[in-house]
Amino acid sequence: MYESCNQAYSMHPDFFDPLHQYVVLDMEPGNPEFVKAYYVHEKPSVTVTEDGTVKFYMYAPKAEKVAVSGLGGYFGQEKIYLEADGEGGFSKEVSDFPAAMHYYQWYVDDVPVCNPKAGVNYGCFHGINTFEVAKQGIDFYEMKKVPHGQVHIGKYVSCVNGHIKECYVYTPPAYQKNVQKKYPVLYLQHGVGENETGWIWQGRVNFILDNLIAEGKCREMIVVMCSGYAFLPEEDPVFFPGDFDKELTQSVIPYIEDEFRVIRNRTGRAIAGLSLGSAQATLTACSHQDMFSGLGVFSGVGLHIFERYEMENKDQFIFLSCGNHEEELLKQQLVWKEKFKDKQMDCMQKTYEGFHEWKVWRESFYDFAQLLFQKVNEKEEECRKKVTFTSETFQTQTAEESMLFFDPVYKQVYFATDENGNPAGKYRNIPKGFRMLDDTTVEINIYAPGAKQVMADVFDCGKAELKASDTLPGYWTGTIGNLEGGFHYVRFEVNGTRVVNPDAPIGYGCFQAINYLEVPEKEFSYPLLRDIPHGHVQMNYYTSGQTGREKLCYVYTPAGYDKSEKNYPVLYLQHGGGENETGWLRNGKIANIADYLISQGCMEEMIIVMNTGYAFRPDGKSHVSLSSFMEELVEDCIPYIDCTYRTKADRQHRAMAGLSMGGMQTQRTVFRYPELFAWAGIFSGGFVLQNEEADYRKILFDKDVFEKTFQMLFVACGEQDNFYEVTKKNVNTVLEKGVPIDVFFEKGRHDWNFWRRCGVQFLQKVFQ
Repeated sequence: MYESCNQAYSMHPDFFDPLHQYVVLDMEPGNPEFVKAYYVHEKPSVTVTEDGTVKFYMYAPKAEKVAVSGLGGYFGQEKIYLEADGEGGFSKEVSDFPAAMHYYQWYVDDVPVCNPKAGVNYGCFHGINTFEVAKQGIDFYEMKKVPHGQVHIGKYVSCVNGHIKECYVYTPPAYQKNVQKKYPVLYLQHGVGENETGWIWQGRVNFILDNLIAEGKCREMIVVMCSGYAFLPEEDPVFFPGDFDKELTQSVIPYIEDEFRVIRNRTGRAIAGLSLGSAQATLTACSHQDMFSGLGVFSGVGLHIFERYEMENKDQFIFLSCGNHEEELLKQQLVWKEKFKDKQMDCMQKTYEGFHEWKVWRESFYDFAQLLFQKVNEKEEECRKKVTFTSETFQTQTAEESMLFFDPVYKQVYFATDENGNPAGKYRNIPKGFRMLDDTTVEINIYAPGAKQVMADVFDCGKAELKASDTLPGYWTGTIGNLEGGFHYVRFEVNGTRVVNPDAPIGYGCFQAINYLEVPEKEFSYPLLRDIPHGHVQMNYYTSGQTGREKLCYVYTPAGYDKSEKNYPVLYLQHGGGENETGWLRNGKIANIADYLISQGCMEEMIIVMNTGYAFRPDGKSHVSLSSFMEELVEDCIPYIDCTYRTKADRQHRAMAGLSMGGMQTQRTVFRYPELFAWAGIFSGGFVLQNEEADYRKILFDKDVFEKTFQMLFVACGEQDNFYEVTKKNVNTVLEKGVPIDVFFEKGRHDWNFWRRCGVQFLQKVFQ
């Protein structure tokens, strides 16, 4: 069911702990109350065994041939053709596969595609499949049984282009407990073609630090990871993608020093990066020598910057590193090491086995982190002034934000050097996967050179057969008009095989990575980004007692949480079948909604916990459709949240809500554990009076018992939902008994457009 290896090797931003199952609905015609769901196992797209054998698999029944290839380095560009199994699938085992984190490409009939059933990360300026092979004896970046720090996803406004941007901020395990302590900060940048997600999902920097801190090998620190692109409209930069130095020093650092407990002087700051990010780090460290005490240059491509500045601080620690196959970089670094030595500056150079890749950069970070912040002065304080910027780009950003890239750029880079041999790459624009031509018409573009047929299906709005572009080689394009406003999944097929468009927003739904489209919806603006105080979203890990595996949950805390000392009520908010822990955050945009409602004084400040609703026991004793999530939530997640956050840990201040499957899990849980929950929300078809497992009528048919059990039971269903009639019937039966449940019926289907409205309504009522 799950990968058996360490979870650090199988995690991806679209799904932390891949399920490798999908649900089948058994429905009795003419009887909407008879719906049974059960799960069917499916073959993983990539299976890695302990001996280094890799098995590739793709279900492509209409394809003639399927292949995979790497991008260079340990996994070369030569195609490996899979073998048909006679049942619509293609597979191939490759033994002794090189140990590394691999970007790679799938091919269907020699057309390059992104596989929606394989893990998707962000690299090479778009969504891209990845997998990893462990190296025996190397475990410093694995997910170990040690205390885990948190990764905060915070928002700030760029003073360069006015965009709202996200940064990922690692705080050490003790950060939440030691509320008086301040920490040094490392600003850590990605390479070209990657973004703010890279060091977490590819680099495993949070696990590396968890392990180092647990072993006492490095100082506790905060690490800040930002998107290094600060493009201006119509800008045509060479090498540096805009003025990120200005954004970092005038927007990011003031934001971090305002939001987190950090040491505000040069002894408590360091900066590092890989590839392009190392050049950005070098430029900033050289330009602001009074701000940073350490510089890390991993596979550095900007060493020429040192020639323009005199690095004079004798206590400035400089760390240079590269792979042994990066021969030209190695030569340059050894030269600069000697130059710094002549200046009596503290410089170290390390070379690792590898190419220009994450294997080298992880090892670089591992060694660099242990050398940082040896002499920190916690008493001297500086104040970095934040530069503000007003922009009107937020509606576009709302439509394009995704798990893979919050503020995407649509670029590719031409790698080049100038007359002195220094990097001088230029950026070129590429078509957006989705481009709104007006409020109801979208242009769709996908790169599929050599394809015979390309289809796009915008859920609830129609399908389009795309045509090969006359002006953009390799692209297929088309338009769909008369679109309904709001959120729509979009399914792509190339030569009859389901794929993901890597240049359009990517989420998780229908048990796979899937594209989605946001059509402007002027009458419903709650999900829009705004320049208002933003809460943090944190990535948290706890161990499931049901599965024995680590679980990732996303936790929203309201703006000002870290600056206050008060305790907060908690809402546990669940996704539906086919989706996962990312659903309410990215598809539902619940953080945007909560930020706005709180800013308007329309909801109680609260903590919102978003969890994966799948918890199937390895012994097969879980509920056939709802798994053992109820037990996991009650026994593992709630105690973890109450221990980690400042919660009001009683039933009057604890709520649970969910949509579809999550609504069913909610009803099952809150009725089973009334001592834990006084508030509940059931969205879209999860409301039942009795079934073969339980009889809820003792509570639902007795007003006195109900009012002792619930502060509020909120039931919602869209009027075009297949479950509407049975939900309405059950609701009316309860209301006729005089039981005061809250009801929300409105035009809507079984989709995120209705569930967002449920969220808006529920958040304004719960804990009131």
